[in-house]
Amino acid sequence: MKKYLNDPKIYLISKPSVNWESIAALLNDEELPPVPESIRAGNDDSGSIIEVSARLCYMSFGRGRKDIEDFVNNLLAKGDGSVFEHVNYGFVITGVSRSLTHELVRHRAGFAYSQRSQRFVDESSSPFVIPPAIAKNANTKSEKILREAIENSTEAYNSLVIELEKTLPEKLFETQWDRRKAVRQAARAILPNATETKIFVTGNVRAWRHFIEQRGAGYADWEIRKLAINILNILAKEAPLLFGDFTINDLPDGTKTAKPKYSKI
Repeated sequence: MKKYLNDPKIYLISKPSVNWESIAALLNDEELPPVPESIRAGNDDSGSIIEVSARLCYMSFGRGRKDIEDFVNNLLAKGDGSVFEHVNYGFVITGVSRSLTHELVRHRAGFAYSQRSQRFVDESSSPFVIPPAIAKNANTKSEKILREAIENSTEAYNSLVIELEKTLPEKLFETQWDRRKAVRQAARAILPNATETKIFVTGNVRAWRHFIEQRGAGYADWEIRKLAINILNILAKEAPLLFGDFTINDLPDGTKTAKPKYSKI
C-alpha cells in the first residue's frame, strides 16, 4: 500500500551557543565591564550573540539600553538586520513534497541545504504528500484522481528502472554504482512533484524571518505556508526575542498566516 502524508515533521537539529570564556576574555582584553554588565542578555545565547555583534559596532558595551528586550526591539525597529545573521538554526524537515522544496531552495541568502537525492535513493516505495487543497476538499473524487495518477507514475517508475537495469550497457560506466545512479536519475523524470522528500535546512535569523514573512503570507502556497508557521512556532519558543513579534491569524478557508510587527529586517 502506498503511503500518503498530510503534515510535515520538523526536527530542530542545531542552534546557537556561546563561548562565554572567550567573551569574558574579549571584554577583559578591551578593558570593558565584565559579563553581565556588558552583555545584558545573560544566558540567552541567541540574544547574547546579537547583543555582542551590535555593541561591537559602536563599542557600546555596558552603556545604553539595559533591558535586552528593549535592545533587540530597537534593532528590529531600525531594520539593523545584519547582526541577526550571526545566529543560525538548523532543521531536518520530512513529510514535504518536492513541489515545496522547489520553492524553499529559492531562498538562497543565509541558507544552506542538504536534500535527499533522487539520483541515489530508490524511490519505488517513497510516500507522497497530499496537497492541502485536496486534503481539505470534501470531494473524494479529487483525491481519487490524484492517487490514481500517483499509482500510475510509481508503476511506470518501477518498470523503467527494471528496463534500464536490463538494457543500459555496463561498458558505459566505470563502476556499478555509477550505472545504478544513471538508472535512477533517468527514472526519476516520471515521478510527480507530490513525491515526499527530506531536507536539512540551516538558516540565520535574518533569513528565517524573511522566509516566514514571505511564505507565511496569505498569497503563499498552502503547503509551504503551513511549514513556515510550524517553523515559526518552534523558533518563537527557542528565541522569543527574535521571533516574538510575529502574529498568527486565521483565514476563512481554515488556513493560517504569519505577519511580523517588524517587516523586512
